[in-house]
Amino acid sequence: MKALGDRSVASCIRFVLDAAWWLVVVSLALLTGLLVFSFFVKLEGNNLTMNLPVTLEMNTPVHDNSASLDTGAQIEKLHGNLRFPVRNGAFFSGSMVLIVLFCGSLLWALTQLRHIFRSLSRGLLFLPENARRIRWVGFTLIFGELARAALVYFWSYYTSLHFTGNGLHFVASTDVNAITILGGFAILVLAEVFREGTRLHEDQSLTI
Repeated sequence: MKALGDRSVASCIRFVLDAAWWLVVVSLALLTGLLVFSFFVKLEGNNLTMNLPVTLEMNTPVHDNSASLDTGAQIEKLHGNLRFPVRNGAFFSGSMVLIVLFCGSLLWALTQLRHIFRSLSRGLLFLPENARRIRWVGFTLIFGELARAALVYFWSYYTSLHFTGNGLHFVASTDVNAITILGGFAILVLAEVFREGTRLHEDQSLTI
């Protein structure tokens, strides 16, 4: 299968991006509707739950079955999810606003990727607009990951204040994926390479 043009790898990727774009649009519409709905209707007691990522510490000692002496092993941090009934208020509304904004940025990045692969599926490689779109994708990936890490910290901080358990201690922590951020910077470099390639292609076209 050829890389560019009709019935190519680029056209297959464009199809996947189109499907993902519509999925995010529907999800964003539902989340926005739920956010607006929460301001007028009490959601508590309607069997609705929230499922948040949490980090916790355990004070339970750990023993080695094969050793007769205390090994001093202990569990420092565990990552999991905490499910609890929805509570109306600033926490739920703030969480929904942040999630809607996050989905909006994802939709923006998918829109740029759709335009890029739409032009590639038509065999148009060197377009000035594509360099700019690739750059936007890189920025969205970097700041989107930082925003996601901030949202995880916000949730973990909330659980550390409002929940407790026997032998458990919820702690506020963040979860920044360095690989994602490095990938964003790599995309920015790729955008500059693409921009330079477009400029050279245009100069060559004018020369011919």
